Amino acid sequence: MNIRVATDTAQQVRPCTPDDMPAVAGLFQRTFRDARVAAPASLASYLRELYFAHPWRDPALASKVFVSDGAVRGFIGILPLRLAFRGATLRAAVAGSLMVDNPQENPLAGARLLRAYLSGPQDVSFSDSANAVSIGMWERLGGKTVPSESMEWVRAFRPFATAVALAAELAPPVRFARPIASVADGFASLFSRDLFGLQPAGAAADAEPNDDELIGLIPELASAYEVRPAWDAATLRWILGHAADKNRHGPTVRRIVRGKDGRPLGCYIYYGRRGGVAWVLQLLARPDAIGRVLDHLFASAFARGCVAVRGRSQACLLDPLQRRHCLFFQRSATVVHSHDAELVAAIRGGDALVTGLGGDAWTRLVGDTFT
Repeated sequence: MNIRVATDTAQQVRPCTPDDMPAVAGLFQRTFRDARVAAPASLASYLRELYFAHPWRDPALASKVFVSDGAVRGFIGILPLRLAFRGATLRAAVAGSLMVDNPQENPLAGARLLRAYLSGPQDVSFSDSANAVSIGMWERLGGKTVPSESMEWVRAFRPFATAVALAAELAPPVRFARPIASVADGFASLFSRDLFGLQPAGAAADAEPNDDELIGLIPELASAYEVRPAWDAATLRWILGHAADKNRHGPTVRRIVRGKDGRPLGCYIYYGRRGGVAWVLQLLARPDAIGRVLDHLFASAFARGCVAVRGRSQACLLDPLQRRHCLFFQRSATVVHSHDAELVAAIRGGDALVTGLGGDAWTRLVGDTFT
């Protein structure tokens, strides 16, 4: 009887190369999409662009693959980021997709990939898409969850349609109940157009701000956070370009909200279509205008025909969201790892912009389809 013993040559974790992208695309397709369908060439092409054409690409922060017997069996996507913190610019690395082919056969592959990532030269590592399994791995390696950034919120306009839409994400056949939900919401609307009391926007917004306007405003609004991305114009433009090219949740809606004097109060980016749940990528606002920007966001999505709005929580949004009848739940968590205790404390205290445009939710891997 021949017994094969795994060696460093049989199984290893190494930096990802552009040549690995077709295999990584296949792994992504099997893990997060439809395993019955081959990965489209556009997915491999996008992965190559995302991980090898990033303006801040750093070879020392390369994504990692787990190789077994010469084949790619696991992957952790790593995106570079520069963070501003107390006058310094820190080297950060954002972990995105962590996936392993047949984890039962390779039970330690995920942990080896994560350990290789956390052992890199970056000052801080984080992810805003950790599931229950990866949270446990992060914590065993010294990582911490960020409570205020680890929830999602939903603000329903049509409660029955919202319930069906959210349930269909976990059980797709539930979508066939949409006609029943529509009738139920129609009956409920006889008593109230918005059962939860939608507030008037009370502010004006640009019809469709261009990239230059957003690139000038977003860093200014982000400066309210002690820890925030140190974007330059070229990198932020590249990120906004990726964020605009997604279609799963509907067309992109971008707005700058202004006060009566024309002064910008904040901005938001979301995806939404009639009959669907709008998905918020980013909302930024001056500290004294968060409520008004939220009201404008809700009014915009409601006028567009969305049945609800959904987004990721932030510490500064929690109270305004609760006051506006939002519900909270957890699907994934934000986790952080660093040897700088003060930095970790600032992030865990909610004084950091590390989700949305500051994480990896802007990529087409989150909220887009490939054909």
